[in-house]
Amino acid sequence: MDQQGEFGAARPARPGGLRTAPPGVLPYYLAVEVTAVVLPFAVPSVVPTAREWLFFGVLLGSAVVQTELSAKAERMRRFLSSNPHVTVTSVWFFAGALSLPPLLASVLAVLVYGHFWLRTVGGVPGARPYRAACSVATHVVTVFAVHAVAGLFGGLAATAAGGLTFVLVNNLLVLIGFKLHDPAGSFLSFAGSASENLLDAATLCLGAAAAALLVVRPWLVPLLVLPLVLLHRGELGRRLELRARDPKTGLLSIAEWRTRAEAELGRAARAGGDCGILMLDLDHFKRVNDTHGHLAGDDVLRAVADAVRGEVRIYDTVGRFGGEEFVVLLPGIGRVHSVAVAERIRDAVAELAVVVADGTRIAGLSVSIGVAVHPDAGRGVDEVLGAADKAVYAAKKSGRDRVCVSRRGIARPSAIHPGSRASPDGAAS
Repeated sequence: MDQQGEFGAARPARPGGLRTAPPGVLPYYLAVEVTAVVLPFAVPSVVPTAREWLFFGVLLGSAVVQTELSAKAERMRRFLSSNPHVTVTSVWFFAGALSLPPLLASVLAVLVYGHFWLRTVGGVPGARPYRAACSVATHVVTVFAVHAVAGLFGGLAATAAGGLTFVLVNNLLVLIGFKLHDPAGSFLSFAGSASENLLDAATLCLGAAAAALLVVRPWLVPLLVLPLVLLHRGELGRRLELRARDPKTGLLSIAEWRTRAEAELGRAARAGGDCGILMLDLDHFKRVNDTHGHLAGDDVLRAVADAVRGEVRIYDTVGRFGGEEFVVLLPGIGRVHSVAVAERIRDAVAELAVVVADGTRIAGLSVSIGVAVHPDAGRGVDEVLGAADKAVYAAKKSGRDRVCVSRRGIARPSAIHPGSRASPDGAAS
């Protein structure tokens, strides 16, 4: 959920802002903001004690330091985000709601989010101050709700009830905001991925830990800052990993594959070892698209990608070169074993029977594979990849559905003679 980000930040900005927003957005924003302003006056509050002011200062200082250390990673995450966005500032909001009077906790939420927005969100394209104002109001309403529910219990039950209230109230308010901005979208699409919700749960657990530490050892709370920064950067790494993958097959993009191949060939050169590279080209793939359509072709590509992954080691690197071509990096493997892997892949593809959306069964697939091994085929990635590409061409020219090996610039068929394969025209079941 976009629990600590601004409403709609992950959606494209609408020209004109509120003036062109869908009906219901402005009344909803105003209702949330008015509620946030009225609550501090409507709910009785006590004068904070010196100890509570100490808690406030510790939480505010820790939040500011954590935001400063995470600012660059947070801005990058927002540029990469295409879904409701989760940050880690709920640690401080939740800890404040559990350990401070509601008025002081709401002031903490305003200050923490205001600093967070100025340092990380304000410079991101599509960020709107009116959305930030509603997000602040949402945090204030959530803080009062958590304080009210947690006050009905004691000990661990208060923490559990407060955490559940935090999730329900905050998520509900945010989901309504997203739904009003995008009436055609489903609530499920706004709920975030499993990993994002796990991150959200982790921040609440750390918030509960911060609240517990405040009572017994307030000076230990700042020790949570570094784990939060690392958690934040780990989430950024996950997003970058997703961006590095081909959306159709889940394999690495060619740019990311090449980066990893360069690093692996560098290690092989220093250690004096071999490194195999396979290039695969799905035979007659145009017939699949022409006969069954491009969506069915995408299903076939995904099935082939899964078949390739199933025949290599977990630390081998598989990428999509483009179109119906794939590349495989085999660290520490010489020519003989590279050919053996290629033949296993060829057999696995030949055994595929892909059932597409309309129920059609596409079988009879085959693949031509070129094998090249570093350093025999070249020193750099481009040289070895070029040699594998020539071997693919030789496999195509000599009849397809076979493996050819590039050795010292000459592409030769593998020692294993390929069996005859049917062209992948597809057979309806």
